Amino acid sequence: MRRLALLAFLLVAACGSIGTAQAHTLALAYKTGDTYKYTLHAVFKYTLGAEGMSIPLDMDITAKDTITVKSVDSSGTADMTVSVSNLTMKMTMSGTTNTTTIPTSADVDMKIASDGRVVSINGSTLGSGGLPGLSGSEGGLISAVLPDGTVKPGDSWTKNYDQANPMGSGTIHIATKNKYVDDEKVGSVNTAKVQSNIVTTIDLTIDLSSLGGQSGGTSIIPSGGASGAQSITMKGTSTSDVTSWIDASAHRVVKTHSTGSLDAAMTMNMASGSTNPMLTGPITFKGTQTVDMTPA
Repeated sequence: MRRLALLAFLLVAACGSIGTAQAHTLALAYKTGDTYKYTLHAVFKYTLGAEGMSIPLDMDITAKDTITVKSVDSSGTADMTVSVSNLTMKMTMSGTTNTTTIPTSADVDMKIASDGRVVSINGSTLGSGGLPGLSGSEGGLISAVLPDGTVKPGDSWTKNYDQANPMGSGTIHIATKNKYVDDEKVGSVNTAKVQSNIVTTIDLTIDLSSLGGQSGGTSIIPSGGASGAQSITMKGTSTSDVTSWIDASAHRVVKTHSTGSLDAAMTMNMASGSTNPMLTGPITFKGTQTVDMTPA
C-alpha cells in the first residue's frame, strides 16, 4: 500500500512538472488604452574625466511612472506615453550634494516592441536627454529581451541588432544573451522570470547641423555653426544584466531589476577657428548603475 501511494505521489508530481514546463510565448501584448503605474529607483555611480580632471558623480533618482498605451501596430509595437512625476534626484559631485524635486509630470513618447526593445523615444531611435549607457532611461521603462517563439523554463536565446543614427553616421550595436529562468509569483501575479545580458557598443557621430543649430536641451553642447561645435563623437561600451518578471497572462512587464557598467567618451568637434571656451573633450563617463522598476 505504501509503495502504491508513493507511486501515485510521484505520478502526480511528474504531471505537475510537465504542466509547468510547457512552452509558451513571452511577448508583450499591450492594448490601446491600457494604463500601468510603476515606481522607479535608479542609482548611478560615475566618474567623469575631462582635461586631466577626474570628478566623482553619484545620483540617486526616484520617480513615479504612468504608462498609457496610445496604439499598437500590426507587429505588436506599442506607441505609448510615459508620464514621469514626483521625481526626486539627489546628486553628489566633488563632495557637494544637491537634491532636486520635480512634482509635476513630464511626458515621454516611446515605442516598445513586443520583445521588450525600445524602438524609439520622442520619435528618435537614439532617444534624447537620457542617462548615459541606459537605453530608455528617459521614461524608465526597461525590459529583458524576450524571444520570438515559444519557450519554457531553462530555454536560452540570443538576439543582436543595431540602432541607426538618424542625425549623422555610425550605429549602436546591441548583443544579448537571454534565459527564461523560472516561473515566480509577484504578489498575486504569475510571472515568467527572464534574464538578459546586454552588451551595447556605441560608435556615433552626431551632426549638429541636423538639429538646426539647437542642442536639444543639453546644456553642455554649444550651438552649431561656424562659431560652435560641428558634431559630437560618442564611443564606448555598456553592459547590463536585466531581470524582468513578465505577466504570463496579461503579457506585460510586472517589474524589472537591472545592474550594469559604462565606459564611454564624448568629443565635441569644433569649427575651425572657434574660440568657444567650453570643454571639447574627450569627456569620459565610467561607472556603474542599478535600476529597479516595481509596481506602484
